[in-house]
Amino acid sequence: MTDSDSPVKKYFSFFLALLFIGIGGWKLYEKWVLEMEMESYKWVLATGLFALGIYQLYGFLKKPKE
Repeated sequence: MTDSDSPVKKYFSFFLALLFIGIGGWKLYEKWVLEMEMESYKWVLATGLFALGIYQLYGFLKKPKE
């Protein structure tokens, strides 16, 4: 087992993915559902965080179980 395959690192990546989805999703919810005024860079960054979280979560779930 290499350092990049350690269970701590895997679960930390999983936690970060959920955190990114949560933060990005909340900011997008504020922008589009609550119709709060927000600078363009903020909702672009929120979209990026949300997409990164989805990508990391997908990568975590696609890895074969050992």
